[in-house]
Parts: sequence; structure tokens; C-alpha cells
Amino acid sequence: MVGVVSTYSIIQRTINDVNKAQNELFNQQIQLSSGRKSQDFTGMANQTQEYLALDASLRKNDQYLNDNQIIETRINSTANALTNVISIANNLQSLISQRRSGVSSTGAFQNQLDGLWKQFTTELNTSVNNQYLFSGTKINAPAVNTTNYPTLISDDVPDAGYYQGSAQNITALLKDDTTIQYNVRADEPAFQNLFAALAIATRGDRNSSDSNLKTALDLVQKGIQGVISLQAVVNSNKVQVSTVSTSLSNLRLYMQGVQESIGNTDIIGVSTQVSINQGILQAAFQAFAKISSLKLSDFLR
Repeated sequence: MVGVVSTYSIIQRTINDVNKAQNELFNQQIQLSSGRKSQDFTGMANQTQEYLALDASLRKNDQYLNDNQIIETRINSTANALTNVISIANNLQSLISQRRSGVSSTGAFQNQLDGLWKQFTTELNTSVNNQYLFSGTKINAPAVNTTNYPTLISDDVPDAGYYQGSAQNITALLKDDTTIQYNVRADEPAFQNLFAALAIATRGDRNSSDSNLKTALDLVQKGIQGVISLQAVVNSNKVQVSTVSTSLSNLRLYMQGVQESIGNTDIIGVSTQVSINQGILQAAFQAFAKISSLKLSDFLR
């Protein structure tokens, strides 16, 4: 009985050390296998709020990035359509010049005007994911009437009678402090000039009026310059969206790194602690075996 009492406290401390090391080793092995410091927020202690705040910020940041990608796709499609409009307008300019010089015949001229009008309407009714780009906020409707060839309310005065969209522009929030208006409407003066040129060229052809044809030619040239200006604005918007998205991507990497430093396992550090605890357990078991074999006579030597 005396021998048992003499070794009890030593054995008890050894058992406590073993249990502590086993618990730590178990938790550390879970960290290594899962890659996470803790399976719930209790293991993050006072960093829980910071982790949750970062998680919310990352979700918001990702939503901005996704929205900006959609905006950039729409801007790219708008830019492509404007390039095509300029090309069509150049063809219209050449056609009217030929008619004034007598190269083009009356019948052929009108047929070619009809073809160019249809090309204009096709470009201005461009849609992305079933949303029309040139209709303002009325994205579910084509921007331009494709049924009726252009006419003017007042002779030689451009108007937007062909337009079917809204008078409001689309704005978007690229990030918390940055808003952009990125759409182009088909009722812009540049397009009004081009559609007026079609109407006046038809009248000039029908009446053999060089004055009308000259007016139409002047309007085409004004329209081309106007579309080029619109294209410059679109390209500027594209750069702005790209710059903001790059900034958001960099911010995402930073926040993700901070979040991972809070929640993810320090592989090297934990691996080192695993080795230490394994050593402690091995030493404790050896000590326990040694203590268990002691007799009272061993203490009295």
C-alpha cells in the first residue's frame, strides 16, 4: 500500500501529460488533414468577427467582379456594333457620292439604300443574352423599327422617329464608390443624322435633286464623326471597367490571404508541434512504464 501511495502523484501527472498531448495531437492531425485551424468558430477566438467580416467583403467583391464581367461583355459588343455602323456609313457615303456623279442608276440606288438601312438596324438591334444594347433601359425591346423605312417629320431635320427604346440610360455600380453610365442609345444625334441621310437620299433620288443628295451626304459625314465620338466614350468606359475589375481582383487576393491566415492551418508550424507532441507521448509512455515498475525499496535506497 505504501508503494502505491508513493508513486500515485507521479503517475497522475504523467497521465495528465499524456492526455493533454493526445488531445493536442488529435486536434493538430485534424488541422493537417482538413487544412483548417478549427472546424468551427470556437478555434478562432477573438478573430471570429474579423473572419466573418472578410467573408462578407469577399462575397460582395465577387458580386462586383461578376457584374463587371457582364458589363464588359456588353461594352465590347457595343464597340463592335459601332465599328460596323461606321463601316456601313462609309458605304452609304460612297453610294450617295456615286449617285451625285451619275454612276449609280435610280433603281439600283434605292435598292442599295434599303440594304444599308437593314444593315444599320441589324447593328443597332444587337442584343446580348436577349437584352438589347441600344434601347436604353428598355432592354427587352429592339432599339430600331425594322418595318418602316426612315422618314422625317420635317424635311431635312433629323429626328428619332425610328427609335423604339427608352429615353433613360443604364447606370451601374462598379464598386462601392464608382458608378458608370456605359450604354449607347440608338436615338443619339449621330444615328439620327444617318437615318435622316437615308430618308433625304431617297427623296433626292426620287426627285433627281442634287441639293437633297448633298444634304444627305453632309448628314452622313456628321453621323460618322458622331459615331466615332461615341466609340471613343465606349472605349474609355471599357478601360474604366477593366481598371476597376483589376483593382477588385487584387483586393480579393489580399482579403483571401488575410482570411486564410486566420482560418487555415500553418502546415509547417503544426507539423512541428505534431512531432513535439509525438515525442512527449513517447517519453511519457516510457516514464509511465518505468514508474509502474518501481517498488518502495527503490525509493528507500
